[in-house]
Amino acid sequence: MVRTAASLLQRQGFAATGWRQVVAESGTPWGTQSHHFPGGKEELVVAALGRSGDDYERLVRATFERGAPADAIRAWAKLAAQVLESTGWADGCPVATVALEQAHESEKIGDACAVAFTSWRAAISDGLVAAGVEKRRAAPLAIMILASIEGALLLARAERDSGPLIVVGDELASLLDSEMAK
Repeated sequence: MVRTAASLLQRQGFAATGWRQVVAESGTPWGTQSHHFPGGKEELVVAALGRSGDDYERLVRATFERGAPADAIRAWAKLAAQVLESTGWADGCPVATVALEQAHESEKIGDACAVAFTSWRAAISDGLVAAGVEKRRAAPLAIMILASIEGALLLARAERDSGPLIVVGDELASLLDSEMAK
């Protein structure tokens, strides 16, 4: 159920994701949701965001472990563009859709979104430090990188064009190449 909910939330957001759809698409029997998630939809969403956040953090860390930071950013942007295109512009960030829709409404959901975004920034920062960027410089760069990728995802999804992701990936890579040359 959690995996199914995470996928649906990424694709269609909080309001459009209902219990019946989650239960039907996960193949679980009706009643399972109230047994495992007595706190209701909010509890399920928090669990799904936690899973999505953890999965994406692993992806970001693995991307940075494969090579230079500039190459990691280009690869991340290209992968995000491929996912968007292959899903008909439906599957963007696994957390942003819910964050935009519900973070101000639910403290628990807002906290789950914040935990995910913070872990991704830490993964980026750790990757930069491992590549030789000074720690004091890595944290602000990580914020800029994540915010830029998230913004590019939003633009690409809205415009149905992977161009913004590729441009942002290339520009961030150039910035990181300059940073590494210092």
